[in-house]
Amino acid sequence: MKHFRIPLLILAAALFTDAAWADGINDPKPIPQNGSDATLITLNHPNPTVTMSAAPNSPANPCPFQSAFCVDDNFQNETDKTITSITMLFPSQGSLVFNCPSKAEMLFAVFFDNCSQSAPSPNGAEDITFSADGKNGFNGVASAGSIVCIPDLECDKDDQTTADGLFAIDMYGNDVKSTTTITATAITTPEPGAGLMVLFGAFAVGLFKLVRRAA
Repeated sequence: MKHFRIPLLILAAALFTDAAWADGINDPKPIPQNGSDATLITLNHPNPTVTMSAAPNSPANPCPFQSAFCVDDNFQNETDKTITSITMLFPSQGSLVFNCPSKAEMLFAVFFDNCSQSAPSPNGAEDITFSADGKNGFNGVASAGSIVCIPDLECDKDDQTTADGLFAIDMYGNDVKSTTTITATAITTPEPGAGLMVLFGAFAVGLFKLVRRAA
């Protein structure tokens, strides 16, 4: 019986540590908001990486839900296409584990109204993906300079405006403090690695079929 006690204690400690590390309440939540001066997203640079430090909640830097501090990643869409989904890739941030906002919180979002997240990878990286379904005024981020309709109007010529392409991903939560710095990559196109995996996957399937026929 003694031999089983140590593994059980280790397992209990690991579960307790995980619970404390990712409590789901205090951990940062990203939410799409209006943006300002920003990192450009272009056809030649569709997946920029940014590192930003937390700033206190203020009229010049309003944090979601009156959080004391938040980290703002500001972007501008200059791809000539509407961005209807974006994945925020967070490399390992130490003790920070990111969560999607709740459905109620997403009603305060701008541009995107759906959120999904991946479980942390072995190296601690996480994906948070936002998307727009075209409902209730959530249509993604139009490219800067494009003509768009003013929400809730019929979109006659007088109801149109020129998009600025600006948006932000704001990260808030009790774990975001004055000393918090967050690095993230905004992925608006499939990563090259994903394309290679599909290519080599198809190649492997083809080889498998050839081997079966030869057999």
